[in-house]
Amino acid sequence: MSSNTTTTSPAVIVPPSPPPGTNYIAIIQPSLNSIMIGHTFTVILIPLIFALFYFSTPLSRRRPIFILNVIAIMLAFTAGVMIDSLAIHSMLSPLDSWPPSVNIAIGIIGAFQSILVDLILLLRLALIYPYTIVGPKRFALITTLPVLLKIARLVNMFMFIKVLADAARGPSGSENIAVVWATTPYLKIEWSAQLVDNAYASIAFLWAIRLRRNYRSSVESEISPRRTTFGQRMRTLFYISVSNFVFPSLLSLAQLVVVYKNVYVLTVNEIVLVNTMVAVIGVVFATVWAGSVNYQDEKTEPDGMFEKAQAASFGGPGTWKVATVQPSLTMGSTAITERMRTTGGEIRLVDTNQTSDIFTKSSAGDLRGQGAF
Repeated sequence: MSSNTTTTSPAVIVPPSPPPGTNYIAIIQPSLNSIMIGHTFTVILIPLIFALFYFSTPLSRRRPIFILNVIAIMLAFTAGVMIDSLAIHSMLSPLDSWPPSVNIAIGIIGAFQSILVDLILLLRLALIYPYTIVGPKRFALITTLPVLLKIARLVNMFMFIKVLADAARGPSGSENIAVVWATTPYLKIEWSAQLVDNAYASIAFLWAIRLRRNYRSSVESEISPRRTTFGQRMRTLFYISVSNFVFPSLLSLAQLVVVYKNVYVLTVNEIVLVNTMVAVIGVVFATVWAGSVNYQDEKTEPDGMFEKAQAASFGGPGTWKVATVQPSLTMGSTAITERMRTTGGEIRLVDTNQTSDIFTKSSAGDLRGQGAF
């Protein structure tokens, strides 16, 4: 007597839909984390874009670094708004999920952001190692590796987009995307190349700072000295290196660690979000910091002639002596200078809006005037 037995496959347990107006904690928690992380960094971008334009000049706004900074902020802001919208929709409408193409679009924007930020870093390297100074061979040696890495990352990104687009087709597109995200090597290739790119740029930038410290030369103009000293400019370069190179390198290393340890995919997404936003904020912050230093120099240069004139002497007869003058000239006044050719003569600055008889020459050649400094 034979008996027919059938083996049933285990059914996939699907939780029932939550009551109207409610949602599961398992859905709310990752969405809330995305909102807290994404919204925090997105809000920081708003004052940064205002500061970027405030400390820039019409000339600097036409430079590639400024344009790329604006594009990076726009991409980061767009990604932040999309992440917030997706998370809010997931919490409020759990039964009406958005298509997987939204997640793919957010990932594409994030990938372009990373490559764009590294392109800005490449331009900074080209500025600190200028072609006219280091020569064509050394310039090619410095820039070849980052250029090749960016080309490879672009090719890898387009291949990954193609695989994700194919996986998104069909009713189980979200599940297929999750499998592709976790099993394909494209993310590991991207993050490994990003780590090498950032580490290389960090070493090259810090090496340039070291060379500038070793060959320190502070030549200040006696006519219009700048307020920013060599030490202040070195600190600016240090802050640029930390915000532009060191932090992105550490976060890229953290990405690789979690992806090779098979950490939960939502945790990986949060680390990627933080890394992308920190990279954008860091590169824009460096541009704003450098622009503020130049802005301070440009604003103080016209006053430099009247604030602290340095004494300059030349051998032989007719020695020049520049008097120290405080910045007390009124707006719209005219500063009149007189060079006394006799030994020990002085240059004096006179406010013509506050004096009547400006100059009276005595027989001894002294310069006297009512209101003279």
